[in-house]
Amino acid sequence: MKALFNFLFQDVKSKTETKDFAVLLRFMCLILAIYYLITAVTVACNRHYYVGLILVLAIAICCGAFACTYEDYTKLSMILINIVLIVFPAMLSFAVGYDLDFQFMTFFTILIVFYNQSENMTPKIIYTILICIASLIISWLSTSFGVSGLDSSFSVIFTRSINIIATVGLLSAIAYCYCTKFNQAEQKLRAFNKELEIMANYDPLTKLSNRRHMNEHLAGLVYEHNRTGLPFTMAIGDIDFFKKVNDTYGHDTGDYVLSTVAGIFSEYMKGKGHVARWGGEEFLFVFENMGIEKAFAALDKMRHQIEMTPMRFKDFDFNVTMTYGMEEFNDLFGIEVTLKHADDKLYAGKQGGRNRVVM
Repeated sequence: MKALFNFLFQDVKSKTETKDFAVLLRFMCLILAIYYLITAVTVACNRHYYVGLILVLAIAICCGAFACTYEDYTKLSMILINIVLIVFPAMLSFAVGYDLDFQFMTFFTILIVFYNQSENMTPKIIYTILICIASLIISWLSTSFGVSGLDSSFSVIFTRSINIIATVGLLSAIAYCYCTKFNQAEQKLRAFNKELEIMANYDPLTKLSNRRHMNEHLAGLVYEHNRTGLPFTMAIGDIDFFKKVNDTYGHDTGDYVLSTVAGIFSEYMKGKGHVARWGGEEFLFVFENMGIEKAFAALDKMRHQIEMTPMRFKDFDFNVTMTYGMEEFNDLFGIEVTLKHADDKLYAGKQGGRNRVVM
């Protein structure tokens, strides 16, 4: 069963063809082939031998349409299935009886045409109108010119039952493929939106939030601070002598340093707040629900961890340090002024010898 499932859902080779449409056509070919086989036996048992023989041709066309989907000829397959759904139900309506509901098979061609990925709706609408007109003509002619029908009430009931089962089977196949196509499109859209969100909110090198995302986060913290009075403290950190690292070891080494310290920041700030790459070798830290003294102790511990972390890249072994300036948020000043104070303290720390936290 699994092998059959994998066979039916096998992808197409051509980039211009779609897998979902090919899978739908395969399901329809199988259902129609079984349907016409049973119908052929039924009508032959009711002395419509020539009709039974003609239906063998319908089965052969279904097999050909099925094979076409694996050779990247889904459009040809669609045409063959449309022939099977238009010509043979019309013939059965004339030869066996319109009241046996063979004509309903024709309407599935409308669903197939609309399922096709072409965006031009005009031909699809024209096709629908033509199918409607053709069905009406078949109805009038088959009713006007009398038909021989089937020999027994059992044969009539059996044929109608087969038509109902085939109709439900085809509807189920189309509905299943529609749902699958919709779900796949939705999943792709979600994945694409997730990628866009990552691109918009995160720095590609360090995987930390970027300035834009941090500004949104700060706006939320300010709102909560104004509502609840909970404090938060901001700190700007800068890698000491980072230009010297780039000049001495190369820019790829500089990238290694940035990504390494960013990993330490992400791990250390869990449960404490948020961190973002603010620009270049600068990082912005937000210690949530912490006043400046508690945040200072936490940040100084992280400063020491950075200092003690060995950096090993290619043939280079070295250490880096960082300097930080921090300021507790004050709603009288606002975010911009608070950041300016933290940045001034960072500059003071650089002037005072680096590798320190200034509060």
